[in-house]
Amino acid sequence: MKKIIITGSNGYVASRIISELNKKYNLTLIDLDSNNIKLSNVTIVNLDLFNEKLEKIISIFKGHDAIIHLAYKRPKEIRNATNIENEINAFEIENSNVIMANKIYRAAYEANIKRIITASSNHAADWYEHYEVHNKKRDMIGSDLLPYSDNFYGWSKASYELLSIPYASGKFGKKLEFIHVRIGYPREITEELKFSSSFQNQFIKGNKGKGVINLKRHLGAYISSRDLTQLFDKAISVSKVKGHIDNVPFLVVYGVSDNTRRFWSLDTAKEYLNYSPQDDSEVKFSELIRNVIDKNSLKSKLG
Repeated sequence: MKKIIITGSNGYVASRIISELNKKYNLTLIDLDSNNIKLSNVTIVNLDLFNEKLEKIISIFKGHDAIIHLAYKRPKEIRNATNIENEINAFEIENSNVIMANKIYRAAYEANIKRIITASSNHAADWYEHYEVHNKKRDMIGSDLLPYSDNFYGWSKASYELLSIPYASGKFGKKLEFIHVRIGYPREITEELKFSSSFQNQFIKGNKGKGVINLKRHLGAYISSRDLTQLFDKAISVSKVKGHIDNVPFLVVYGVSDNTRRFWSLDTAKEYLNYSPQDDSEVKFSELIRNVIDKNSLKSKLG
């Protein structure tokens, strides 16, 4: 049975996948505090990866087959993409996440770990969404496009991807395998959905429709727990990583379900990982859609 490290194991994305992965792999769960995770036969390591010495991280990593890197240093305030001051001040915290990613890559290199799977994000290339998809100039975004982003959160995720290429290329004497999963929207979609009091995402009943502009976007970006788990499972189990660059084990895939309103391509995930998503947000949230969408009076970013 393969031994897998999951960083950021106490976070939301991890909560969507670790129970099922625990049935197939020996898991080492690393976070600032993972003691509340109630799973049997897992190894819990409470560790500050950003501040811990590289040598200690290497010693923990040794003997493992792969890493799923989900750890993320969060800003003090929840991101509000409509707040310019919030966005422009995000560089320092996002740059610290890039530094932490390099620490993980370097520790994996020194510990002879074969494969690193990262939680990248749709935001790594969201320039295309904001300026082309929403303006009806592009129907689908593929992982072959250069990762252009108009915000520092997306920039940091694109940096995760580009940062891995020297390690994957063999420049340092051996090739590490990398799979970057550009996760879409991994949360369940409800009428009450919101992130903060200053950035409402509610859809209809309790908020008179405020936030409905985001509904079709969420429906296109949604990934269910079982599809997300399948995608990470296949990233672990695929025998060989290949993808965008000849003879370099580097692959970027989009992590969304097979949604009717999907605007990100799953071609790469299907071709190289045999990803076969089971869910469609249009079906799963059909009752919600009927309740909140009035085609004659409501518009959204995606029509």
